[in-house]
Amino acid sequence: MHSQKIIIMKDIAYGNNMMRKITLLCCFYFALFSSFCNIAWSESEEDQNLEHFNVGYKVLDFQYLKDKNASVITVAVWYPTKANPERFHYAGSTYGNVTINAEPFAGGRPYPLLVFSHGYGGSGLSATFFTEALAAHGWIVVAPDHHDKHSAVRIRTGQTKNFDRSDFLKYAKHISNSNVNNREAYMYRLDEMKFVLDSIIDSESFGKLIDREKIAVGGHSFGGFTALGLSGTIKERYDARIKGVLIFSSGAAGYLFRESELATVRVPSMFFLGERERKQKRGTKTMTELAEKVYRNLLPPKYFLEVKGATHFSFNNRLTKNLASRFLSGNEEQFEVIRRYSIAFLEKYVAGKKISSDVLENQDPYLTRYTRETSRAGSGQQ
Repeated sequence: MHSQKIIIMKDIAYGNNMMRKITLLCCFYFALFSSFCNIAWSESEEDQNLEHFNVGYKVLDFQYLKDKNASVITVAVWYPTKANPERFHYAGSTYGNVTINAEPFAGGRPYPLLVFSHGYGGSGLSATFFTEALAAHGWIVVAPDHHDKHSAVRIRTGQTKNFDRSDFLKYAKHISNSNVNNREAYMYRLDEMKFVLDSIIDSESFGKLIDREKIAVGGHSFGGFTALGLSGTIKERYDARIKGVLIFSSGAAGYLFRESELATVRVPSMFFLGERERKQKRGTKTMTELAEKVYRNLLPPKYFLEVKGATHFSFNNRLTKNLASRFLSGNEEQFEVIRRYSIAFLEKYVAGKKISSDVLENQDPYLTRYTRETSRAGSGQQ
């Protein structure tokens, strides 16, 4: 029995010794592999001019004069900073990782600028999953609270008390039944977006940090109409400073513009649609028909992406705390694919950076459709 115990102890010692050798060998190869990966990643970052910044967050009020009446447009601004970020509660169940009122980092300037327009009744905080992330890539991002007839959420005050959801839905239906002939009632949004663009460029805090040759606009739903309205569809509202347009699920971009007007947009574009909204109607047309109308008439380079399982509201953060709000926002998988392609698009076509071809040249499994035309000759991928 004693000899058996000695043999067992020797076997255990031998096994432990072998395990230590194997572990050391694995650590060596892991370290070697990690070293190689770090070198490759470092070279890739340098080659693609990729930068990652801490994000500052500031709320500004711009004095606005409309029809001789004084008003205020509140905007949320995300921007690069050197300050250490902290967890921050925007509204509802939406949190970020930012530093409030931090000093902008001037060392990385000039920065590209995106002005983003929310959907009807929404808020400048509606797409924080994207706006905050874009700022971390070295952008200044500005999102206003538009003066819609109804507003469920506001940047400064969060969820609106006593929000009349019934009246909101009634007016939203009224908008969706509109057309080119009666869109004049919605021109206030284009005017507000233009005013915000001018104001941030002229602002003391951010004006000197912005690259005026690298400006983009974007928007969700009614905000897609707003963004396209400044991108060339309406001659009187065209802003030549805009170098790219990003559109999240916008039926209004289809029914409030003529095909001939959409064809006048000369800047690169990216259009997203949710898989589950294909057959939903805006007026007499489905969202698919309206999205196809927009994409078909815009000039290349242009991209069309359909997000798996997404609805019209999957392009929003959850900014309210009621039970229904979980159906009015996206999930992290949807946010991730929207973020990744949007940022890659803006970095390439507006910021002019060399980016990884793995993003824009390939279809992610979380996309149920991916079509692109990158030259006037046209080359599609689906």
